[in-house]
Amino acid sequence: MWKRAPKSNEKTYHRVRLAPVSGNCEFAAADYFRLIAPLCPAKEDIAHSLLRLAMRPVFYLPIADFENLLEIIMYINKDRPSFLKWLNENRDMIDLIFKELTICLFFYDLRYDDEKKIVILDHKVDEEMAYLFVEIPDRNIYKEFLSFDDFKEYYHSFFNAYGIGKEEIDRLILEEGYEVNFFSNMTKEN
Repeated sequence: MWKRAPKSNEKTYHRVRLAPVSGNCEFAAADYFRLIAPLCPAKEDIAHSLLRLAMRPVFYLPIADFENLLEIIMYINKDRPSFLKWLNENRDMIDLIFKELTICLFFYDLRYDDEKKIVILDHKVDEEMAYLFVEIPDRNIYKEFLSFDDFKEYYHSFFNAYGIGKEEIDRLILEEGYEVNFFSNMTKEN
């Protein structure tokens, strides 16, 4: 389903990913959308990743559901009519990215177990966060990982139902900083 992006597209993706943006979620989203608005329609191979970069700060605003997220994105881009048209034509991609980012929330509870010498994912259902899990229900997850490859394989399994390719999921792993988090958990003194 997803094609491998040409090298120039990969460079563009990494330039946007590493672009200096505001530390404030609202302003960071505006910064990202300013960068990606002219790129997404022209760079189909990386449009999904670029849009996710811009959506991530919006996702962390107190939003309740996909429609609320969509409304905020449309508002941020109100002065970009051609990009708004592209966004409307790609609502399914926006919905899919919303689900991807929701799944990422499950994986924030990594810790290192000194006795077992492994990294553990111990995510508990949090009733206070239930408003975030409207598209994908929250659930308790306990999983032990002997290596980062084990983690990646498990992480990839969460996306099987969505038809997202390995390369796209690997970008998501990079964006979320899971590898750094995984190994920093292994080196923390508890």
